[in-house]
Order: sequence, then C-alpha cells, then structure tokens
Amino acid sequence: MNNTRTTWTIACATLMGALFVPTPKVEACGGFFCQLTPINQAGEQIIFRKDGDTVTAAILIQYAGDAEDFSWVVPVPGIPELSVGSDAIFSALEPATRPQFILETNGERCPGDNNVFFGGIGSVAESAGADDGGVQVVERLVVGPFDVEVISSDDAQALATWLNTNGYDLTDRGEELIAPYVAEGMNFVALKLRQNQGVGDIEPLIMKYQSEVTQIPIRLTAVAAQDDMGVIVWLLGSSRAVPLNYLHVIPNYTRLNWYAGTFNAYASYQGLITAAMNEAGGQGFATDYAGTEFDAASALPTVETYTNELVSLSAVADDAEFVAALSSSFVLPQDKVQEILNRELPLPVGEDPFIYQVPELLGDTYTEEELSDARVAIIVQINDTIVKPLEEGLAVFDGNPYMTRLYTTLSADEMTLDPTFSFNPDLDDQPMTRIAMMDLSCDLGATSWKVTLGEGTGRNGELVIEGSGDPPGFSPPVIDQEAMWRSERVTTSGPPEVETLRTFGVARVIGVNAEPTVGCGTGLFGCGGGAIGTLAITMLGLGLLKRKR
Repeated sequence: MNNTRTTWTIACATLMGALFVPTPKVEACGGFFCQLTPINQAGEQIIFRKDGDTVTAAILIQYAGDAEDFSWVVPVPGIPELSVGSDAIFSALEPATRPQFILETNGERCPGDNNVFFGGIGSVAESAGADDGGVQVVERLVVGPFDVEVISSDDAQALATWLNTNGYDLTDRGEELIAPYVAEGMNFVALKLRQNQGVGDIEPLIMKYQSEVTQIPIRLTAVAAQDDMGVIVWLLGSSRAVPLNYLHVIPNYTRLNWYAGTFNAYASYQGLITAAMNEAGGQGFATDYAGTEFDAASALPTVETYTNELVSLSAVADDAEFVAALSSSFVLPQDKVQEILNRELPLPVGEDPFIYQVPELLGDTYTEEELSDARVAIIVQINDTIVKPLEEGLAVFDGNPYMTRLYTTLSADEMTLDPTFSFNPDLDDQPMTRIAMMDLSCDLGATSWKVTLGEGTGRNGELVIEGSGDPPGFSPPVIDQEAMWRSERVTTSGPPEVETLRTFGVARVIGVNAEPTVGCGTGLFGCGGGAIGTLAITMLGLGLLKRKR
C-alpha cells in the first residue's frame, strides 16, 4: 500500500472553486497556472451568503498532488475575514439540492408490449505592511492548514513578478489574467499549505468581506477550464437570487430523459443545460432550485455526529485500540484522520499505513508512552481540524435563509465576463422537483402514449409528445427540437424581460427508438453527460480516492 500514495501524484491537480487561481509547480500542476500543462478544472462549487453589504463565500477546493506544490490565489474586495469550512458540507449539500425528475404514469400499455419501462423514481493574524517591489503584503495569517498572505498592488506586472518569485508559478497568461482585477483595485488572497500539513488537510476556504455585489471572477478560470465545465452556485439571502449580467435560461424539458429514473434524468439534465447555454450564447444560468424548504439542520452533517463519535472513541481504554478504532471510523473523514496520524504517529520508513488499523502492530511499533502522548494530541487535532471547520461551515446557513441554486456550464472562450448575482423578491420559487405525466392506452390492440409537462418545468399542462407503439424504456426518443425554451434578463425587482421564447409543436414518435439519442447529454449515453458517463466518472473518482488513501 505504501507505493499507492505516489501513483496518482504525477497527474495534474483538480481544484473545484471559482474564486481562485491556483498556482502550481511543474510536476503536480497544482492548479490553473502550470508551467508544464494547464490542468482541466472539472467543476466549481461555491456557496455565497449576502447579509446587507457583507458577503460570505465558501469555496470548495479539491486537489490531487504533492502538498508542497499546492498554492492558490484569489482576488477579493478589501481585506477579508478568513476561516476554513468542511468538505462534508459540500458532499451533503449538492445531492440534497439537486433537481429531481419524476415521471408519473397513468393507464396501461397493450398486453403484448414487453418493453422494460422505468418510471421516475479559526485563524491567527500577523500585521504586515512592507512594500516589496510595488507589491504590499497587507496581512499574513495562519488559517487552518494554510499559510495566507493578503497582497495588494496597482501594477499587474509587479504583482505577477512577486507571485512567481514567491512560489506561485504563473503561466504565460498569468499577468494578462490578473490585470483586470488589479485595475479594479482588488486585493489578492494567496494560500499555501503550512509545513507538515498534507493534502488531506485541505478544507474549503471561507471568506467574509464587504461588497455590494456577489461575483465570481470566472475570467481567471479560462486558462485551464475544460469544455463545458460545470459551475454550481448556492446563494443564501432574503429572496430568490438571479444572475444580473448573464441570461437566465430555462431548458426545453421535452428533450429530457424522463424515462429511466431520476438519477439518469439528472445526468440528462446536465447535458440539456449545456446545449441550452450554447444556444443562448454561452453565458447564462439555470435555476435548479429556489425556495425556503431546504433545511440545513436535517440535510447537512451535524457537529454532534462528530462529537458523539469522538466521545465513543475516547471511551476505548487501550491507546492502541483507540488508534485502530479511529483509523477504521466510518463517521470521521478518513483523509483528515490519516493526516493527523501521519503527524502524531509517523510511520517508520518503509512501513505500511495498515499498521494504524491493527492494535497488535501498533503495540509492536510504538511504545506505550508514544501511543499515550499521541492520543492526547490526536483528540485535540480532531477538534481543531474536523469539528471546528464543520462549525464554521454550518454557520453560513444560520437562520435557514432563502436558498437559490444556479447551474451552468462554461467553456474557456465563454469566460469573458465575471457573473454577478443579486436578489429579486418579486420572483416565485423554483421547486426542486420537476414533474411530467405519461398517459398510456391500448386502442384496437396498439399502445399509444403521450407526455405532458407538469410542475417545475415552467410549462405545466403542456402536451409535448404523442407516441404510438411501445413507450420509451431505458433510452429516450430522439426529439428534433432546440434545447433552450426561454431566455430572459432579470433585475433586482419586477418580472424578467424575455429575450427568447420558443414555441414547440407536439413531437410525434412512432415505435421504439432503439438507438441512443444523438447530441451531448440529452440521451442516456450522450457525450459524458449521460448515466453511463456519470457512473464511469464516479467509479473512477472512487478508485482514485481509494488508491490515494
């Protein structure tokens, strides 16, 4: 097992989060700016909370590489208050707010039809003010696992030189990409991992700052974004959030794969959004959900879950058995636990981490005093690096504010404008659940069926498909219609101003469509956006995680 840790470090890093410009070294490619090859950023997830003119942003960071190669730079207004959150919040939040697609069926097909059909189922601050070649180090801090410098400059070239000199290796486009933010008077938060901190210690960064607008500096992402990169933004405030300078886009749900369960329907939805955004010109957001029904207390992990587990582990009298139980815990995040064990009980050279799971091997490897001292330090670190970050992250949801989840996909050539968001109290909620109805009948020995869109689609009661023969099974029918139904401009009050509104006729389908839908994502096997692509990516991710551990 001890050689698996290095197996994947030759791959470039993958970072999720839009408010940053990672700045790597050559081999591990620790972020967007890489001297060798820019990495592809697989997606971005950000939580914003707006209270008056105070913005709190929590940014998910995912990184694979060597700890010493990790660095990260993000523009921010003013001097932010910094802390770290918890990966566990994002892991729970995304599926808990994901759109759900339900196909209700009525009637029966003819008895001879056998087509299988699936219905929808804390920080320490140090003052700093020295000017270094046109760059001012405004503040130096220790924030969780990070060494942080807040820097300022009115000279993009000087800032780029400072970043390169201090180990934040920019690509050739680095100065070009940071220049607009320098011109806007923004400061920059620059992160590195502290000495003796491992990749497993990385947590989401939480920034609180004063700003009238909520904005993603997406232009910085263009240097390494993959085509049609997914961006999920959660906005917490007093009412429904809207994109101000991007279009609001509603897809054509006729093209959705309603027929193979909600999991596959969501995979189809992601591809449908990509196609709709491309038709809208590449700069738009869809509303996945907007409302007050989301309950953070029941949907997100609780501090009590971790503290109860820690109390249970602490009751284990033998120190070696305590370490073994901790190393096998299914409640505490094992990437964090393993980093703590590596620090407090470093393995002898060449020994396998499996030792941590076996009390007898622990007793053979360490003295009773070493195990006892390590136990005390381990409990302190669990509180500091696992429990407290969860508390910080959950505080963003205090009071259960109105939540909006927005989704889009963007390619590098579309990242020319930083999306800005605000709130519009005059807009209705967007339910998390979308519904369609399929009515079946058997007339003169032949099955006929029709699909009507329901609540959540924006076209409640509209008949969209009429078919004869077996109804769709696992693969959806080919629908020769555009992916975008409506695009609109939204402001901070009043109804949207419609830019494009398409009217579609009823699609006619004859017989069973045995071929998968052509076009990215609208069908089950569509260009990585379908269920098979999603499952393969998920399994690959689990494999990588397992091998890394």
